[in-house]
Amino acid sequence: MLKKKNLFKITIILIIILNICMPIIYADDQEEEELNKDELQEIVESATIPTNEPILNSKSAIIYDRTTKKVIWGKNEYKKRAMASTTKIMTAIVVLENAKLTDVVTISKKAANTGGSNLKVKANDKLTINDLLYGLMLRSRK
Repeated sequence: MLKKKNLFKITIILIIILNICMPIIYADDQEEEELNKDELQEIVESATIPTNEPILNSKSAIIYDRTTKKVIWGKNEYKKRAMASTTKIMTAIVVLENAKLTDVVTISKKAANTGGSNLKVKANDKLTINDLLYGLMLRSRK
């Protein structure tokens, strides 16, 4: 049986991943037009045609074989991109594995002067790991 602490960590990680990875779905205000049987059949058939290319909505993606060190497939795989939320997720995982949520941290001058944060922390502020993780997962400035 999982310990309560480990279960909590797993729950936090899943919530973080779901919040970042779940697509946002909006209802369409327009009336949907009725499809006749032939149009519907055409859509179903076109959706089942096999393809060699994955269908992705991302701007970039890569499938990399670590054993052979070769790119198996890529979409703009050589274009430099920001790490975005990947860094946030990994930071949260490392913190959850190595600290207690109730631990109190004193913010250093260097950390307080680091850009990109919406937390507005100042040097010598004292915050819990829980509060810092919550702040970490806030939406970044664009």
